[in-house]
Amino acid sequence: MSQHDKQSTENHAHEHHHHHHEHDHHHEHGFNFGHYLPLQQYYDLVEQALTNFGLEPEKARGEEKGSWLLQKDGNPIWIDVFQKPEEPWGYFQCLSPAFELPEDETVRCKIYQALLEKAHTIFGVAITKYKNWIYVRLIRELTNITVEEIMNIIARVGTFALELRKEFGQVGKK
Repeated sequence: MSQHDKQSTENHAHEHHHHHHEHDHHHEHGFNFGHYLPLQQYYDLVEQALTNFGLEPEKARGEEKGSWLLQKDGNPIWIDVFQKPEEPWGYFQCLSPAFELPEDETVRCKIYQALLEKAHTIFGVAITKYKNWIYVRLIRELTNITVEEIMNIIARVGTFALELRKEFGQVGKK
């Protein structure tokens, strides 16, 4: 992958990464309407999981509280713990870009079909499309999440995104 592709992956994905934070970032501003989860305990679980992987959580922290960026074999993996202002529960999200779709409509259709067939056989993660990219994504409520589960999710999302990149990354590209 050329430096340019890598750069565009990261820029593109970074822009995607924050699209669910369109709401006001309440816990940054100290508003308290009485029903927000104490997200800190979940941040701690994520950081424990990263530590268990032998990573330094401080180095992986994103610009916003509750976000982390990891690399698996050069592929980014984002993790988010967030809450929507209007809801009393929160979410854990793990996301990794797999590949950019080719221009050619016919090739795209073949890829979509192959991805849907693959999606039928996989466990726990979704294959998603945002703009021109295919992602591997898992989102779930924070309730009862454990360090072990966070580790499994990160491993699964990261591994599967790389598999898809190997299989489809060059399809239909010049």
